[in-house]
Amino acid sequence: MIGCIALPENPGTMSRMSEEQAIHPERALLIAWVKPLYLDLDGVSRFDEVERLSTIARRLHRPASTGEALELDLLLLFSGLASWLSRVGNLSRTALALRGVVSEDDLRRLAARLKDPGEPATAAERAVAAARLVDRSGLRALLERLSRARREGSSLREILEDTLAMTEELPAWLPDQAAAWVASRQERTKSVCRALLDELEHSDLR
Repeated sequence: MIGCIALPENPGTMSRMSEEQAIHPERALLIAWVKPLYLDLDGVSRFDEVERLSTIARRLHRPASTGEALELDLLLLFSGLASWLSRVGNLSRTALALRGVVSEDDLRRLAARLKDPGEPATAAERAVAAARLVDRSGLRALLERLSRARREGSSLREILEDTLAMTEELPAWLPDQAAAWVASRQERTKSVCRALLDELEHSDLR
């Protein structure tokens, strides 16, 4: 587990904060640092993936302490920056920019965990890993595959049939709620695939 930091508590300020901010008030500083790092060369941001994962993960895991909230935020906010964080100099730059929020040792442990996730060991790690499974199991993931189909040389039919034939054994550590969401999204996605195949074959015209 990533180490925690001690944060001062001001009751007057806390009452004006959201519950999430009250648990981890430095979250805004983390976001301000990482968000520009998700900009591609064409100016398009990939931060929306972080936001999707965050929404799902926070429904699965409710941090009970400042340390847990910080661990969850670090795992989510740096989830798409594993390669960047492991490059020479970037980790030290990040530690300097976030001094007082997260230590360089914590960032090193985070970088190692992101590079080689393995089986999640903490509640926060399970929530983020589960969020990835849920996120890639639905219609949005299918649309992304379809958008890449032409340049990858795949036909619409091939992708639809491949999606219908796809089976995935869910890991034992996956929370029951996440497993239910994956199953629901997969079934909805397959229903759309079947409907599209019906149109391709005109079997919907009865």
